[in-house]
Amino acid sequence: MPKFWVPVKNRLQNELIKRGHCVGCGRSLADADRIPILSDEQKEIVTCSCERSYIYDKQINHYRRASEEDIQKVR
Repeated sequence: MPKFWVPVKNRLQNELIKRGHCVGCGRSLADADRIPILSDEQKEIVTCSCERSYIYDKQINHYRRASEEDIQKVR
């Protein structure tokens, strides 16, 4: 990917996440599978049908991409 596309891609992905959509397939994360995080009642791991994982913070109504470390904590 040419370097000049990276900022455009990042802005697009940030906007999709802010609106509650998957950055991979564009589906709504409201319909995705959810697993509560036992160590933090305000957060859930949300897994889209395309297998991308996100952390949802109920308190601030915000999604972010889940890291491998986040996913390992639940398993």
